[in-house]
Amino acid sequence: MGLGHSIQDQAPVINSLYKITLDMSNWDKTNVQIVAPITGALYVYASNDSDQVTGIQQGNASLAINFTPIQATNLATGTATAVITAAGNYSVPVNAQFLRLQENPTTGATITNVYKLLLFHSKSS
Repeated sequence: MGLGHSIQDQAPVINSLYKITLDMSNWDKTNVQIVAPITGALYVYASNDSDQVTGIQQGNASLAINFTPIQATNLATGTATAVITAAGNYSVPVNAQFLRLQENPTTGATITNVYKLLLFHSKSS
């Protein structure tokens, strides 16, 4: 038996804050669905660094730091990519505590805008 959890449309978040960071603890993978149109690109990152201060505070997704690029797999083509530039469904295996989707971190890059950004987390029994 598996578990699943849908997250409400994150397009308003990505379109205004230009990134979302999720605590993926206890999940095996997540499905990212981008509904057209999409302008710009979403970069896929992961981190295990919660920026915890030992003995003072436990870190969390909003404090997480030291993200590195990871790959998402386009479920229509089977192609792995660290940069999502087209609408579709992408699978991201959860091999780190935090997942981040964000626009291009390069200053002056095209602003990312998506119509819908839907997330579904799942866990095998």
